[in-house]
Amino acid sequence: VDALLDLIGHVAKGAAQVTLKNDVEFCKACDAAVAELTPFSKHTVVMAYKKEVWTYEVHTQPIWEWALDILALHFVWDAQCLFKHDGHGFEHFYDEPWMGNSWWDIQSSLPEVPNAVPFAFIIYANKTKLSLFGTAKCYPVVVHCANLLIEIQNSHAIGGGCTVGWLPVPKDTEEEGKLGYTTLKCIVWHESFSRLLSDIMQHLKTGYIHMLHHDQVTHWLFPVILILSVDYEEQCMMLLICGCTGKCPCPVCLIPLEELHNISKTY
Repeated sequence: VDALLDLIGHVAKGAAQVTLKNDVEFCKACDAAVAELTPFSKHTVVMAYKKEVWTYEVHTQPIWEWALDILALHFVWDAQCLFKHDGHGFEHFYDEPWMGNSWWDIQSSLPEVPNAVPFAFIIYANKTKLSLFGTAKCYPVVVHCANLLIEIQNSHAIGGGCTVGWLPVPKDTEEEGKLGYTTLKCIVWHESFSRLLSDIMQHLKTGYIHMLHHDQVTHWLFPVILILSVDYEEQCMMLLICGCTGKCPCPVCLIPLEELHNISKTY
């Protein structure tokens, strides 16, 4: 709002001019601005099933380039452990992702190089319908950067969540429910998701050196998927488990099906 009012003030004083004359020119300017951002690209996943070749389209936006576009002074790099006194003792509390034990463990395991920090991502993936009749489906993938404050992550402005991929959903056919076709859908999902992560995989071991302009400090960024948020259906597909019909239906631990009710044991 302040920037808009400042621009209006400059125009009123004659220090700046509005050159856009109509809606067409305004739309062209917006399209030109969008072209400067990281674009989407199309990939093809080709699979063989019962002597037939099946082709699926995957649309992705490079996650790493998107992340570099939003690097700014609001980023928090180092793990933090904060405590509060409840009247009896100090209690560890969590308000942001970097306050958790996982972040501390990840940063402690990074290579011993100057300013090595985790560049953490939160990825959401869930199958959805693209038409009112439910005939068109896909997997939109949304990414957040966990190094930003929660109010920035959940906003609609720069630094908020961004759709970085559209993964294909194989159409329902007469083969639905058969083991071979179920396996095909899992392979298509994993192949598509690997295309989405391809640009950050190259930096997992070597890291990426980047200098922020606001503080002139060089950081060695190591990408990590801190949270992968999906429904149980997608979790079963990601982990290649049989779901609630399997012997170990939990996507996190190896607790047997008959022991799910027993919360006194740890697996």
